[in-house]
Amino acid sequence: MLLLGQVWRSTGVRSAGAATLIAVTGTALLLTAPGAGAADPSPSASASATSSPSEGASPSATASATASTAASPSASASATPTPSVSATPTPSVSATPTPSADSPSAPAAPVVVLPMELGSWCLAMFPPLRPGVERERAQALMNGKVNLNNGGTYTLTEHPNWRPQASSDTSGDRHVNSLNWALPLLYRGVHKQIPEMVDRFRQILTYWIEDHQGARSYWVNASIYGGLRTQTLVCAAQTLNDPIIAAAAASDATRMVSRYQVAPVVAIGANNTDLIRQTGAFAEACWRGDTARRDRAWANLVGVANGIIQIDGSDVEGSPGYATYIENLLRDVERTATTCGIMSDNIAALRGSLYDFVSQSMRPDFKLASIGDTLNESLSKNFGAGDPRVEWVRSGGTSGTPPTQIYSNYDGGYTFGRSGWQPQPGGFDTFYSLRSSSTRPATPHAHDDGGSLTIHSRGVDWIGDPGPYRYENSSPLRAFVKSRNAHSSFTVSNISRNKYAGVRRTIGGSTWQTGGNDTTCVRDSTWGTVQVTRCVQFIRSVDAIVVVDYVNAGNRGKGKARRVVTERWQLPPGLTAENVNDVFTIASGSKRMDVYKAGEGGWKVTTAGPTSSQGWFTGSWGVKVPGAVLLRALELPKAGGTAQMVTVFVPRTEAESVPVVIDGGGVTITRNGRTVTTPLPAA
Repeated sequence: MLLLGQVWRSTGVRSAGAATLIAVTGTALLLTAPGAGAADPSPSASASATSSPSEGASPSATASATASTAASPSASASATPTPSVSATPTPSVSATPTPSADSPSAPAAPVVVLPMELGSWCLAMFPPLRPGVERERAQALMNGKVNLNNGGTYTLTEHPNWRPQASSDTSGDRHVNSLNWALPLLYRGVHKQIPEMVDRFRQILTYWIEDHQGARSYWVNASIYGGLRTQTLVCAAQTLNDPIIAAAAASDATRMVSRYQVAPVVAIGANNTDLIRQTGAFAEACWRGDTARRDRAWANLVGVANGIIQIDGSDVEGSPGYATYIENLLRDVERTATTCGIMSDNIAALRGSLYDFVSQSMRPDFKLASIGDTLNESLSKNFGAGDPRVEWVRSGGTSGTPPTQIYSNYDGGYTFGRSGWQPQPGGFDTFYSLRSSSTRPATPHAHDDGGSLTIHSRGVDWIGDPGPYRYENSSPLRAFVKSRNAHSSFTVSNISRNKYAGVRRTIGGSTWQTGGNDTTCVRDSTWGTVQVTRCVQFIRSVDAIVVVDYVNAGNRGKGKARRVVTERWQLPPGLTAENVNDVFTIASGSKRMDVYKAGEGGWKVTTAGPTSSQGWFTGSWGVKVPGAVLLRALELPKAGGTAQMVTVFVPRTEAESVPVVIDGGGVTITRNGRTVTTPLPAA
């Protein structure tokens, strides 16, 4: 019997020493020694040349996607649109209404006074953190420690040099330029009237601005980093009434809004970071009273929102967790529009379209399916508030209304199927997912996972996905978990590959309404002269999944190396397995999954080890846990030809016997005295 692994932890960071800070208060210097858990400094009577933002920087300091949720917009910026194919917004006068008389005014002259409250743009873009979290992060910043969430930590000197550090990963190093991590100083300083914190916040921003007057490296302005910084500068400029910070905000906003020379109706190729960038540009223009730029940024925002969410509500990131994150970003857009006096019903409608997709991506244990950069995690308590389907999956089925559909395909490249939403005790509860190419261009979070299958049944993750590991570009494991070899799919050796050819869904249908089967086929055309079509059939009546890989190979040519098609099934941590008469049985406690096969190639198992990336899964963020890989290989003849590889997955209990026969008539399965023969799905 094979035992699959134990936990390996790799944070990829080295501890860094704390640094003494110097915070400027009026004309005095305040030395703060490193230390944790200290009480807030007593409010000082000295004047502070800063104003106030909202309680906390709500967006995560990393580009990671551990999920949040959103709803669906309509095709124009007019109020109350209905999501539809025609719902891609067309910039028009209605998309850029004139702010109401209550809209924020342009910046006034600086006033050297400690702000009594946070600016409205802070509250719109960075909702307050919980008081305890705000206090902890502000004190850590005063002690020279930046919390970059999944990006690690960063040590501040009095005047930071902004360079990469060993304690932060690639994303964290870049997020140092976002500056939103410093907001707890401003929020805590204003809430508790602590000028030392407010002054240190302004000092950090001023240093950054002074140090970035010339040419900037690409990642300083790009992606999420430039967008979050623009938002932070707007928040700070309004709250502190600081002309230097206001000028920096205007400069950044110009860069952000110029991303699109013409506002897109649907921004094809955009991702979540573009939404952050345009939100910052929109806020800056509205605060400053620049109507033309405000309207341009709003039109950009509407186009980007429609670009990052498919018409059916699925995401374009290849990662369901990013759909939940996008919900947060859309709520930011809505609050920002309200602050500017602009209607955003179309954004709210788009946010609503996300809820069906996210609900369908939930496993029976009420966790998101780990696909792409998504972890197997529950939804946050604030996701999809008010939507009965989301309430059902978020509450673990104790409230709300379960979705109706139990088989669904999405333009984002997803297929989900399940036995049902409310299985009876001891009844079938199988859930599976199948990946194909999105109808829109892939983003950096999408993995090379075309044809990849996951299976969850009887409370066990049997066939899994490796997850994201962590955002560290220098990590070989990060590169591997994004590759085809890391997924429950197939590869072809010794052949030129074109990933852009895609893995397209060719068949997708179900008779689930009458208790019938699901049948989905995806065709992988990325392997040059070898085409592989994977067909997956879920036989509900006997709770089994049949997978057939049809191979059609051309002549490999004279002198070319032999070509081998390899199937890989990723076995998650904590399972045991044994092979008896070519029936591979995976076990977890009293639960079993029998794996039958037909066609060439015997079973081979590779377990995760210290010298290889194969078989590793993501536990929590940045923690790798060992699993294994079940493989079999089909060698293709030189002249080419056709072949097929059949695999049948049968979940059961230890006490059950569920025999399977694979022959020319298809697959025959007997369960609980019922025998069902199903022809192989046709490609």
